[in-house]
Amino acid sequence: MSSPLAPLPARRRLGLPLFIAGPIASLARLLSRMTGREGGALPGRVLLVLAPRALERMSDIARRRGRRTVLVSATNGKTTLTAMLADMLQSEGQQVVHNVTGANLRSGITTTMHQSRGRGDVAVLETDEATLPLVAPDIEPDVILLGNLFRDQLDRFGELEVLADRWRATLGALDPARVTVVFDADDPLIAALVDDYVTHAVAAGVTPRVVPYGLEDPDVAQEGLPHAADSRFCRRCGSALTYAHSWVGHLGAWQCDSCGLTRPVPAVAATKVVLDGLGATHVHMRTPDGEFDVRLKIPGLYNVYNAVGAIAAATVLGVPTARIAEALDEASPAFGRFERIPVPGGGTITLLLVKNPTGLNEVVRTLTTGNIDLTASLFALNDLTADGRDTSWIWDADIEPLLKRAGAIVVTGERAAEFGLRAIYGGLDPDGVIYEPDIEDAMYRLLERAREFTEHHHAYALVTYTAMLKMRAVIANQGWAKNYWANEPRTKARR
Repeated sequence: MSSPLAPLPARRRLGLPLFIAGPIASLARLLSRMTGREGGALPGRVLLVLAPRALERMSDIARRRGRRTVLVSATNGKTTLTAMLADMLQSEGQQVVHNVTGANLRSGITTTMHQSRGRGDVAVLETDEATLPLVAPDIEPDVILLGNLFRDQLDRFGELEVLADRWRATLGALDPARVTVVFDADDPLIAALVDDYVTHAVAAGVTPRVVPYGLEDPDVAQEGLPHAADSRFCRRCGSALTYAHSWVGHLGAWQCDSCGLTRPVPAVAATKVVLDGLGATHVHMRTPDGEFDVRLKIPGLYNVYNAVGAIAAATVLGVPTARIAEALDEASPAFGRFERIPVPGGGTITLLLVKNPTGLNEVVRTLTTGNIDLTASLFALNDLTADGRDTSWIWDADIEPLLKRAGAIVVTGERAAEFGLRAIYGGLDPDGVIYEPDIEDAMYRLLERAREFTEHHHAYALVTYTAMLKMRAVIANQGWAKNYWANEPRTKARR
C-alpha cells in the first residue's frame, strides 16, 4: 500500500467548475477596470488558479460548437500578422475571437477564450513563443502558424535552439491528421522543425498538411547576411548555410550544401515587392488559389512577411483572394507598431516598437529608405521583464544610418545612458545625445524638436515594449488616441 504522502501524478487538478470560476474571474476584471487598470489578463490568471484546466475545457466546448482555432507565434510580427488574419476573416463575415490587445501569455489567451463564451466561427490567437508549448496541447488548434525565430529576451527564452527544441516537441504532440502547419520557409530553423515533423508523421502513416510561405523577389534582398543574423548553421548537420538571397535577418533563400536540407518552395509567396519608405507597399502574390496584387498601408519589408503569412493562413481557412486583398488594403498598424498618431497643433508622432537586433535593423532600414526627415527622433530603452533584462542587443544592431540621418536623438528610459553610449560609439557627436530620463518629459521634448526643426512636424519614437506602453498611456491620457486596451478581446464580424 502506497504512503499517503506519496507524490501525486504530474497532472493539473480539476479545480472549480467553469460555471463557478467564470463569474469570479469576470468580477475580478470588473473590479480592475473600476480602479482604472486595463486588467486584460487578470480574468485568465484568476480562472487558471480556480480551474487549472479551464483553457482545455473552454477549447473543447468551442470545438464541439464548430469553432476553428488558429495559433500564431513568432519572435517578430505576431501581433500585426494576427490582426491581419483576423481582418481577412472578418471581411468575409466570419465571427472572429481575437486577443486584440496582444495579451499572448497563457493568462491572456485564457481571458480571451473566457470572454468569447465559446461563440464565434474562428479564434485567431497571438501566442508568445515560450507560451506556445504550454497552450497548444490544451487548445488542439486546427491551424498553427510558425513565423520567424530570432534572438530575443535571452534571459527569458534562452538560446534559440532551446526554444526550437520546445517548438519541435509541440509539433510532435499535435495530431497531424487534423492540424495544418503554416510556416515561414525562409527561416531555416523553422523549416528544419517542420521537416522533422513531416518525417515523423509520414513514418507513422499520416500525410501531414503543411503550407510553406516566403518571399521570392531578389530586388528587395540584402547583399549577404547582416551582422545580426541569427540562424547561420544547418540544424540537421551543423554546417554553415549558403544563401542566394536574404531579406530580413536570416530569412532568405537558403540551403545546406553538406546534407542537402533546402528551403521548401513556398506555396504562398510574394513574387514582387515595391517599397516606398513609410508610404504604401505594393505586393504581387502567388497562392494555390491564383495570383493577385495587394496594397499595404503598413510599411516595411518585414510587414510584407506578416502579410504573406496571414494570406497563407487565410487561404487554408478558405478566404477568397478578393476578400484577402480588400482586408489588407484597409489594414492599419497594431498599437505601437508603426502607429502614426496626430498631435494637437499639427504634426504626428510615430511609435515604432523595437526589441531585438533584427527588428531594430528593419525599422532603421524602413526609416532611412525614403526621403524622411528624422531630425525629431527618440530612442526609449527599458530593461523590465517584458523588455528583457539583457540590453546588449543594441550593440548588434546597425543603427548608424539612423544616427547619421537624425544628427541628434532624444534618449530616455531605464537604460538611457547605455543607448546614449551606443549612439556615441555609432558616430553621433556627444552633444547630439539629448538625455531625458523620464519618458513623458522625453516625449514632449521630442515633439518640441519636431515643431522647431522640421517642416511637417513629424516625430519618430523607437521604443522597447514597456516604454511603448508608458508613452502610449501618456498619449491616451492626453486624448490623442484611445487606450490600447479599449479594443476588447472580440467576437465580431464586419458588416
